[in-house]
Amino acid sequence: MIVEDEILIALDMRDLLEESGHVVVGIADSADHAVAIAVRERPDLILMDIVLAGPHDGIDAALELRERLDVPSLFITAHPDLPMRERAEAARPLGFLVKPLDEGMLRRVLARV
Repeated sequence: MIVEDEILIALDMRDLLEESGHVVVGIADSADHAVAIAVRERPDLILMDIVLAGPHDGIDAALELRERLDVPSLFITAHPDLPMRERAEAARPLGFLVKPLDEGMLRRVLARV
């Protein structure tokens, strides 16, 4: 599953994932939308943008989904600062990728999951 509020980035990620043999069960553009899709679709992994529009961010969504469904997240952010990373660690993420995404790096990370 992909959580990304920039649709072109989300579509590029979807294409890359599908070309690599992964099934994308949904694309969400907000934390609330992410929770709703994940509860319905039960993804194995969530590529989670941290900065999202709305009152909740990707960390909030990842924490809730880890608690409710034990779904791991791979965080994606354009602004990796230490306080954000420390807060995100509570969700026990598989890792952090920095935007703009390097397709080769994303493929290598997904191959290890």
